[in-house]
Amino acid sequence: MYNTLLARLTTTSRIAVWIGGSMMLFAAFMVSIDVLCRKFFGISLAGSDEISGYLFAISTAFAFPFALLQKANVRIDVGYQMFPRIGRALLDILGLSLLTFFVVIVTWRALLMVSVTWENNSHSITPLHTPLIIPQGLWVLGWCLFCFTLFVVLYGMISALVRGRFDTLHALGGATSMEEEIKEETSGLLDDPSTARRD
Repeated sequence: MYNTLLARLTTTSRIAVWIGGSMMLFAAFMVSIDVLCRKFFGISLAGSDEISGYLFAISTAFAFPFALLQKANVRIDVGYQMFPRIGRALLDILGLSLLTFFVVIVTWRALLMVSVTWENNSHSITPLHTPLIIPQGLWVLGWCLFCFTLFVVLYGMISALVRGRFDTLHALGGATSMEEEIKEETSGLLDDPSTARRD
């Protein structure tokens, strides 16, 4: 059941990161068009800076769960490899627990902000007069997904620790070692026939 939930979370986070990436591309395209219009025609696309700001915030929040599941977040691992296996496992759980605590606080405050926006029917003080519930709601959706993903991964890590499955714990949330990073980066090269040595 846990593996099924984790697989569905991975699929959901991948879809979210694709949506976020599309938002970033659209924002870049829109800003580029705005710059060209200002340069050659002396006109401006109203609200391009505002919309791109919304899209950047939403896409960033959408990328957090995928980065967690792919272990793409930066970890400072000075001295980490010198600890015994149990020590590294406890440090991994401690690190993710602290991150979860921080994200819970941010998500809770974001939900409070969105609830106030909904109650007051707040709009941006710009020519677009954007209903703020739309960008804020999508932004907080990304934080909620990130928060839920953290709880699922943290549960899996604690469960693996209790059962003594250190490999599972490391695969879920352990810091990637230098050797693992090299292996991951070179795996595609080793599989590519064009890089094979010719006799």
